Amino acid sequence: MKKVSIDRRRFIKLSTLSGGGLMIGFMLPGLPSFGQTIPDCEFFQPNALIRISKNGEVTIFVARQEMGQGVNTSLPMIVADELEADWKKVKTEIAPYGSMANGAHDTGGSQSVLTDYTTLRKAGAVAKAMLVAAAAKQWNISPDKCAADNGTVVNTTNMKTISYGELVCVAATLPVPAEVTLKSPKDFKLIGKEQKKSNLKDILTGKAKFGIDLKVPGMVYASIERCPVLGGKLVSVNDSEAKEVAGFIKVVTYEGTGKPMHVRPGVAVIATSFWAAEQARDLLKIKWDVGQGYKANTVELFNTMAVRSKQPAAIEKFKKGTVNPIKIASQNSHIAEYKEPFLAHATMEPVNFIAQVKGDNCEMWGGLQLPDWTVNQVAADCGFKKENIKVNLAMIGGGFGRRLHFEFAIEAVKIAKQLDTAVKVIWNRKDDIRFQGYRPANYHRLEASWSKSGELQTWYHHVLSTSIAVMTDGPQTPDPSENQGGAMADFYYKVPNVKTGYTNVDFNINRGWLRSVEICMNSFPVESFIDEVARKMKKDPLAFRLSLLDGREMFLVGEGPGAMKQYPQRIANVLKLAAEKIGYDRPRKKNHFIGVATHSFIFAKSYAAHAIEIELLGPKNFRIKRVVAAIDCGIVINPDGLKNQMEGGLAFALQQALKGEITIQNGKVDQSGFHNYQLLRYNEMPPVEIYTIASEEEPGGVGEVGLPTVAPALCNALAAAGYRPRSLPLKNEGFSWG
Repeated sequence: MKKVSIDRRRFIKLSTLSGGGLMIGFMLPGLPSFGQTIPDCEFFQPNALIRISKNGEVTIFVARQEMGQGVNTSLPMIVADELEADWKKVKTEIAPYGSMANGAHDTGGSQSVLTDYTTLRKAGAVAKAMLVAAAAKQWNISPDKCAADNGTVVNTTNMKTISYGELVCVAATLPVPAEVTLKSPKDFKLIGKEQKKSNLKDILTGKAKFGIDLKVPGMVYASIERCPVLGGKLVSVNDSEAKEVAGFIKVVTYEGTGKPMHVRPGVAVIATSFWAAEQARDLLKIKWDVGQGYKANTVELFNTMAVRSKQPAAIEKFKKGTVNPIKIASQNSHIAEYKEPFLAHATMEPVNFIAQVKGDNCEMWGGLQLPDWTVNQVAADCGFKKENIKVNLAMIGGGFGRRLHFEFAIEAVKIAKQLDTAVKVIWNRKDDIRFQGYRPANYHRLEASWSKSGELQTWYHHVLSTSIAVMTDGPQTPDPSENQGGAMADFYYKVPNVKTGYTNVDFNINRGWLRSVEICMNSFPVESFIDEVARKMKKDPLAFRLSLLDGREMFLVGEGPGAMKQYPQRIANVLKLAAEKIGYDRPRKKNHFIGVATHSFIFAKSYAAHAIEIELLGPKNFRIKRVVAAIDCGIVINPDGLKNQMEGGLAFALQQALKGEITIQNGKVDQSGFHNYQLLRYNEMPPVEIYTIASEEEPGGVGEVGLPTVAPALCNALAAAGYRPRSLPLKNEGFSWG
């Protein structure tokens, strides 16, 4: 113990913290207490999230999967703030699979902070309470005479301190408290303050290990030739030439699976190196039976959608008031149709996975966004008991929803069952572009009418897409719709008569979730159409939107416990902020135009808007001069992380708006790499400014909220310049950019 001087201001703050805040019951399902099971007393671990060593080092175990979004920083910040830890002594580790409750490792839908916020605070508060109790016991005083501060406990009667490391042995013997006190947000020290990614240095120096870096003793490699058409079968394979490649071991085959992952039948070359496996694979002579799947063609798909869009929707999703189809467009009505293509995830890290099978046991290594579902499906498809499957999780080099699917894990296990050692499956870039689960192609028909006095009266939205639910759950799924994002009951503009519907148009290609999935799909038509309606009514698009949002009260979307709250005023507020910061009402230079768009990412409890200024350089040729993004996500955990996500979301969304597209002919994907599925280039990234709305609401998600309004804001700027794109990507509409 050592005595330190503390000024009066700090003393008052510490005294207040020791008795203030919110008292809550302590329940952490799936986070067992470890405090009384450490006989050598080298560390104190009150639950599965926190371990404190005798040297004062705090290890925080992160259950959510790190794939660039920064959960290895933001989630530990929440724990450390409540723990009053010294951030310089905090390190993070991947929480071992199985150490948490079911679902705790799952990562997607911008849910990590939103879901774990209170749980993480409780975990930190429990550890802090036990350390304070340990100090009080050593000092023989009441715990209310103690306060935690920066990795120490302070005796507020005499200002003596004792470090957390010195309290480990005593704390490990104490019972876990039934109730803990949470800090008031005004007392946060880490939350709301910018912190660099905790593993940034390791990533930059190559020390961080992603799945692609993992090796297992005796491991061999597999490169797989898959059936080019979904639903096809293997007829025969001749590997005589492949056997001549140095490092070649053998060829194994496996059958495909149906829903939910739709693993294609494959022929895997096993070799001592991935390069050898790739070389040998190119020499295989394979015959496939592609069945009827070869008929799939995206041109025909969109033609079918266009016809079906004019027919009644297969499923009515929401109805308020009376909406009759508009037969003939009049001066007081408007009709428009929009379409968006299939999209690939295009992550930087090639898909990879390791599996080893020994008797009835299976062990796996790699990055998974849904490890629980993976284990369940591997058990079902590959014949293992769940309890005999071990998972070793790894960092992911970009997810965007790609590893919500896990067909690569099933492939690895199917191959490993035929070998006597571990095997690493690596998809090359061509494989990943051609065989993943794509963001669905979609089509929209919108109709609106208004009174002679200029009041919007009816709104009709028919969504058509190639349903993900039909692909994962089968054609009998109760609800295949993909209507969130202002295309069902979450439609946020104030219109007395609203009707929305959905039609699935099935197509023989695998579909999956991609960053901001249906909210991105639906925000483009909704925010483009409201802009079109405003312009046809000769009203300013910004003022028109605000007239339909300002003052509108919160309403519930859905019924029962799963109902979500929609806050139109928060949607309006981000729109106002973006418009203000870009200078929407200020005079503009010649050939400069501004477009805006706003939305609610309702299930992540976040709101965002974009304002984009373009300069028209020539016919259908433009330059993006400036982008302003505004976000309201409640309490911001790490402003630096939020900025990273909004910037990354802009780049991701611009790629989709400008040139992202997957097309299919004869059942096969046309694109095969970054040469013809191009990403956004450095010189194409425009200047961007990001603004947040201060809030004391509980934090929402930020990983996906920055995407949906980019495309409509850009297209609305082009509309202001005299064009009206209704189809993405813009390259197909003859646009160019510089």
